[in-house]
Formats: sequence, structure tokens, C-alpha cells
Amino acid sequence: FLYFIKVYYEKFVEFTETNSLGITIMLLFLIIFISFLLTMLVEGKTPIDSLVMVSNAFTSNGYAVLGKTGLGKIDSLILVWGGFFLSGVGTATLAVGIVMRKTDEKFDRLEELIKKNKKN
Repeated sequence: FLYFIKVYYEKFVEFTETNSLGITIMLLFLIIFISFLLTMLVEGKTPIDSLVMVSNAFTSNGYAVLGKTGLGKIDSLILVWGGFFLSGVGTATLAVGIVMRKTDEKFDRLEELIKKNKKN
């Protein structure tokens, strides 16, 4: 099991570096960590309750307002919009990476065909 974790972690790091997703992932963890601490302090929740609230707010559509205080509600909004933003950025970056790779392959093939045609 640990071997698979190691292998897939290395693939994740390679994929992240190849598609320039490092900043997006760091921003994701920063938003979640700050909101986790803020929820614990402002709402007076235990670490596990804070983690549950942050996870629900970040991964849901924001239908339920989490938090009883004004600052807790603002934190909930930041998490929801942060989730929307980061999922969009991550998806767009991934899509651009895939399209660019395919486009580069096609251009390389066209260059080869042009070179072969010039030789004939």
C-alpha cells in the first residue's frame, strides 16, 4: 500500500510540475488552512468540527451558510468562492495542457511531413 502511495505521489508531483499547477495547489491549501484556523477561533469549534465545516463549505455549492458569527459567515463565503475559483483554474489549466500537448504533436508531425516533401 505504501508503495502505491509513493508511486502515485511521484506521478502527482510530476503532473503538477508539467502542467504548472503548483501555485493553484498551494493557494488551495492556504485558503483551507487559514479557514480551518479561523473557524476554530471565531466559531469556537473543535478541530474536527472545524475541518468538517471547512470541507463542506469548500466542496459544496454554498447552499448552506456555515457559521453563526459574521466573520464565520464571511469565512464560509470565501471558502465557497475559493472552491469555485480554484476548481475553474485547475480545470482550465489541465485543459490547456492537454490541448497544447496534442497541438504540439500535430505541429511536429506536420513539420516532418513538410521536410519529407521538400526532400522529394
